[in-house]
Amino acid sequence: MLDWLKRLGGKPDHPLRDVEAAKEVLAALPEGVSLETLEQLSHWVGSVKDTPGFACDDRLAVMSLLDQAAAVHAEPLFNQFFSKIHQQDRATRKIWDALCEYWRRLAQGYAQCVADFEHGEKGAGDVEEQMPLALARALRAASLRFKLRYLRFVGIDAKAWAPLYRMYAFAELKQFDNVPVVAYAREAHTTARAELQKVLLLYLAAPHEFPPAQLELAFRILARFAISAEWSHVPRAECNFVIDMGADGPPSHSSAKEAPGANKRFIGGGHALSKLTELRMLSEKNMLSEEQRFGREFSPAQIITVIKHLCIYLSVAPPQRRFARTKAAAEVSVVHGLKPICQRVTKIELGSGMSLGEDLDIRAKTANIMKLVAEEIESTPETWAQKDQSEWGLGADIPPDLGKWAEPGKLCGVQARGEKNWWVGIVRRMDADNGLHCGIRIFSKRPVSVWLRVLGAGEHQAANWESSTGSFAFDYLRAIMLPDALKSHDHPVIILENKTYVPGQLCEVMMGERSRHLKLVEFLEEGEDYVRAAFEWQQPGKG
Repeated sequence: MLDWLKRLGGKPDHPLRDVEAAKEVLAALPEGVSLETLEQLSHWVGSVKDTPGFACDDRLAVMSLLDQAAAVHAEPLFNQFFSKIHQQDRATRKIWDALCEYWRRLAQGYAQCVADFEHGEKGAGDVEEQMPLALARALRAASLRFKLRYLRFVGIDAKAWAPLYRMYAFAELKQFDNVPVVAYAREAHTTARAELQKVLLLYLAAPHEFPPAQLELAFRILARFAISAEWSHVPRAECNFVIDMGADGPPSHSSAKEAPGANKRFIGGGHALSKLTELRMLSEKNMLSEEQRFGREFSPAQIITVIKHLCIYLSVAPPQRRFARTKAAAEVSVVHGLKPICQRVTKIELGSGMSLGEDLDIRAKTANIMKLVAEEIESTPETWAQKDQSEWGLGADIPPDLGKWAEPGKLCGVQARGEKNWWVGIVRRMDADNGLHCGIRIFSKRPVSVWLRVLGAGEHQAANWESSTGSFAFDYLRAIMLPDALKSHDHPVIILENKTYVPGQLCEVMMGERSRHLKLVEFLEEGEDYVRAAFEWQQPGKG
């Protein structure tokens, strides 16, 4: 072996032993995006990381070449996976597996380059200036792997955090932690600390509560603003989360009596939340530039929804469980989608003989009523196994081959076995570690389905159109009143069809002689087929 090493000039017995050899091998790769090529590159990343005898500069240079070559395949393959994320077929799973493994190996590969430098291996003096970049790329690869797991509702093992903390501790020791670098071409400057903060903040933002599109958006938002988050070696009021870099495990909430420690670091939303609030205000006015939208595929409503979520969970007072959860063993019927839910809950329709009071209580009239033609009921309920419950929530196991539609943010109707009434809620979290489990937040146990006639807003009210043109057409929306739901800023809450939300829009609740007017005053959340908003009652002709 010694003779072989001498002939190679002390280089390892590896086909990618240095930059020249690596370029020759990479040049022979087939053209075009290929899962097989990514898997081959992933294998080489792992073997370059594990093979002893590499000089620091050679291992880092070859790792960078492999990273560059794999990016040609990894990004389009991720887009392919993401576009078919709901299909859950074998081909999509194979892409997910390959990407997870590649980013795991890449993170470990760059970490090995850092370890080589730390231990003073041959060539260490030639790569010191590249260490901040190697650290940022290692943490970036880890964050991409974490995101992939979140997208399939798979958790992160506690032991997966230790390598990140180890790298960052070394970065602090050598004062590499806050050195600005451009991780990849056409990106803004980042730092090793910013890359770690992105991973930490995404975990703290309850990623299991995001549907896939919103999770991807949250990842992009944090990639831009995590660098502005608070970071401290000692407890501070604005740093309400803590990590222990000497132990395994994710970040956690810092108690009021949290003691400082050599391995503890304290983090908080800080200025990042202020910047997110400014961005939300611009989005509410539809004033975001192309660059500010994080991609053309995201609407202003999606951006507002995600920013609100981030600001809540990363605030100095993040949500805590308010109601005790108890075990329950029962079957529940579940439907999803606004229309199927509207068809099952209590309905108020034109001529139904019922009206709504200011308090959203239903009042029946004694007069003769006109019977409307009943709609054909859409979709068959699925039966899930309830496992636990609280005052306004329940947890359920989803049987195999059911719930293929289920993801955080999906509107659903729930009916307990033996009960007549349907509740309205939202899939709030998903967990696929051991089977498929979901948590459902209940919005209302007394929902009321109504039709709204859109009257417009301000000078665009339909009454003005009628007087000026003599003719106009109304838009009609399905909606669900939530009489017992938690109010928003003292305003009642409504769920309506996901059409363009207009602040200040006036609508008429269709109830025949006793129809009432309401005004939409606050956007709360957007889902796939619904918007949740706050409203206030209006006198006809006022608004």
